[in-house]
Amino acid sequence: MLQSLYGIANKGETRFMGIRIEQKKRGLKAIGALLSATITILWIVFFGWTLLHNAEPSQVQEMATGWSVSVNGQELAQQPTLEDYRFSDLQVGDTIVLKGKLPETLLPSQAMTMLCYLSTIEVKVDDVSVYHYGQELAQQNKLVGSGYHFITLPDDAAGKDVTIIMETREPDVFTSIGNPTIMSTNDVYREFAKQNTMAIFIDVFLIFLGAVVTVVSSVAICYSKVYERLLYIGIFSFLMGVWSMCNLKIFEIFKISLEANTTVEYMSLYLAAISVILMTADLRKKSAAWKQQVVYASAMLMGIFFVVASILHFTNIEHYPRLLGYFHLFGGVSFVLIALTGYERGHKMNSSEKAIYVGTWILCASVALDLLRFYLQKYIMPDVHLLNNSVLPVGTLIFIIMLIVSYIFYVYDLLVYEAEQEWLTERAYHDELCKTFNRTKCNERFDELDAGKQDYALINLDLNGLKETNDSLGHVQGDLLLQEFASVLKEAFSGIGEVYRMGGDEFLVILQEEQFPQIDSCLNKMVRLEKRRSSEFIFTIEAAYGVAKNSECPEGTAQKVYMLADSRMYDMKAKQKINKRLR
Repeated sequence: MLQSLYGIANKGETRFMGIRIEQKKRGLKAIGALLSATITILWIVFFGWTLLHNAEPSQVQEMATGWSVSVNGQELAQQPTLEDYRFSDLQVGDTIVLKGKLPETLLPSQAMTMLCYLSTIEVKVDDVSVYHYGQELAQQNKLVGSGYHFITLPDDAAGKDVTIIMETREPDVFTSIGNPTIMSTNDVYREFAKQNTMAIFIDVFLIFLGAVVTVVSSVAICYSKVYERLLYIGIFSFLMGVWSMCNLKIFEIFKISLEANTTVEYMSLYLAAISVILMTADLRKKSAAWKQQVVYASAMLMGIFFVVASILHFTNIEHYPRLLGYFHLFGGVSFVLIALTGYERGHKMNSSEKAIYVGTWILCASVALDLLRFYLQKYIMPDVHLLNNSVLPVGTLIFIIMLIVSYIFYVYDLLVYEAEQEWLTERAYHDELCKTFNRTKCNERFDELDAGKQDYALINLDLNGLKETNDSLGHVQGDLLLQEFASVLKEAFSGIGEVYRMGGDEFLVILQEEQFPQIDSCLNKMVRLEKRRSSEFIFTIEAAYGVAKNSECPEGTAQKVYMLADSRMYDMKAKQKINKRLR
């Protein structure tokens, strides 16, 4: 019988803890629902772009041959195609002139598309200017942006001479020029979107996911610091999505100016580095203090760089693109420092750390490959079109997914840990048998009463007949007697007093000043309940009690008030024994 009761108790504890864990999991489920909704919406967007990609192909003409090229008035040796020409050591103010002839088969309502980096551009058809960009910005020494130029050609331009004049506004801006293309003006943006379908999908996913996670975690962090890491993940995702959209010039679909696109491109890249370092700092909270300081110092280094670079950029002293080399240098130093401080020999990784580890290596590999791609394209193989496509957005997407997986593991472990701690706290302050507060909790409550100034009363109660019940009926019935008396107390003082089991057959009720008028009615109710419950069992439920108020012990502690109530309880117990003998 006793083993059965213990089994029931253990099952109750397990169920209690299970309820706690389920409550803690609700936040995790909310995060999962949020991510599911985000993925669903973005797959709808991707489906739309897929339809666009599968639409009827546009008629695109590439102007690759027939070009003559000069730099600062000096004509370069003839090359088979325009992208075969090489430009080295270009300086600010250098002028590149491209001369060619438009196709004889050119139809009306056509546009020429050309990618140009950090240079002004003017396009003439038979010496008549039909397009220009950047000249006013250059006169004010402002940033001239990079991007695609969509040049509407005259309807009668077929077979005419075309001259493209470019003036570089930053040193060493490019080493080659891509071949211009011609297509219908109605197809320009659609064709551009088709060529970047997958990149647009990834970037929209990163931006949308980052925005949603950032907003949600910004609110949630007010309630719990556990969402701090999620905030950095959201910011990083958003910034990398924006950077990739700018880097691929996708924002031009929305008619954003080239200078704004270029400015946002570099700002988002520089800020993304800071966000990922701060996220690393959050991961290192449990590491040694000096390791955390190194990570924060790295974040400060990149933050100072960003502030200085921004001041130089917006005052037109040095623009963001020219400072990219310093970013690579400071970012590399920060990465090495963080990597060195993160190594812990013999440390066994949990699921969350494993996901971060895999994601970080994928991101590092994609960054290394993208840097290699960037320098190969610019200085060694500018004519290899495959190098036009950055792998960093894909690496970032995988990294973000692994971070979210890691965060889910982290939150799950944390919620289980918190549930266990709450469960242990409940056990530390509660009497498992009677389901009341215990002496440990009472001692803390006494300290609070001593520190406060409010009046209070203590009712000390001693259950009669527990030893006799244990001896004659067994401990199972004795435990049941304790449980029933505790139930009587909780019902009698429900919403009025705090019930504690002090140990053995002794109980205590604490009441505040505003409950003083109800003390007698509660005690009378307790006596009535004792008699009613006694008729339902083979034992008698009866208790002696003593009441004391702190006002009766001037400058005394709660322990003194408790001793006074205890003395009065024994007085009542003595009277009960005398009454029993007289019956």
